[in-house]
Amino acid sequence: MVSKSSSKHSSVNDKTGFYLLFVLLFIFISVLSYILCLIFLSEPVDVSENDKNDEDASIQTEPLPEPEPTNVLPEKIDFQPLVDRWVSSVGGNRSVLVYDLDREELVGSYNPDESYNTASLYKLFVVYEGYRKLQSGEWSESGTVSGTQKTILQCLDLAIRESNSACAESLWAMIGRDALNDVIINDYGIVNSNISSLISNPSDILKMMQIYYKHEDITDTSLVSLMKDSFLHQPVTTYNWRQGLPSGFTRADVYNKVGWDYNPDGKYWNIYHDTAIVVFPEEERHFIITIMTNKVPFQKITEFGREFENTYYQYVLKN
Repeated sequence: MVSKSSSKHSSVNDKTGFYLLFVLLFIFISVLSYILCLIFLSEPVDVSENDKNDEDASIQTEPLPEPEPTNVLPEKIDFQPLVDRWVSSVGGNRSVLVYDLDREELVGSYNPDESYNTASLYKLFVVYEGYRKLQSGEWSESGTVSGTQKTILQCLDLAIRESNSACAESLWAMIGRDALNDVIINDYGIVNSNISSLISNPSDILKMMQIYYKHEDITDTSLVSLMKDSFLHQPVTTYNWRQGLPSGFTRADVYNKVGWDYNPDGKYWNIYHDTAIVVFPEEERHFIITIMTNKVPFQKITEFGREFENTYYQYVLKN
């Protein structure tokens, strides 16, 4: 038989054990919960597919940088004030055209459609057609030119380099005078000149120089090289073919052809024409100048070249 005191002590122990078990269970659950929270919070955030698409769309809609401009034309240089000053200082008949080859526009003009006797400028038309015939194979470089004891290639060179009239006249006869007129109209698109009658104007001479500059019909590099050299390097002989426009320039390459008629009795130039492709190699700028005159000394044409170069470099320095 158990006593009352023993029974009471046993009941207390049971309660204590229950409370202790409860506390231990609570601690275990709390620790487990803490560990699980740490695990879940440390997982990387998963970006949904929609969120990714939104982000990509945001990137794609950002403005792209503007592309760098290409083939930007150089700024226009206005040579009209120079043309006007020069014209006012010169007597006699005079015409001037200045063409910017890079911008493909006139930048100075006076009396562009006045008709003149071409003098030796007719050789521009003869020689270019001769080079076309070499390019096409219709003529042979080594073929002889009647009355000159020179080859076709030599005569094409000399007709420009030394304004050799025998070569030019014989080449012209080989082409045919009427045939050349037809070519000038139909192939070159030059309609206001009559080379058979030695009549042209500054606008048509300018067009002919543009044809030389582009030389689209002449692709043989050796022919192009000779053609350029003929215009650029001309010797001093009885008359100096470089005494006009080229003598006014010091920093440009001047590819020119002159035509003149000197009156020894009156000691004046009845005709003095000068047309040139002018290249400033430092800035890679290209112009055509065409001057046609009656009774104007070549010194005035030299002066125009000098003032042209000064005007050009004044603009370059300011910009």
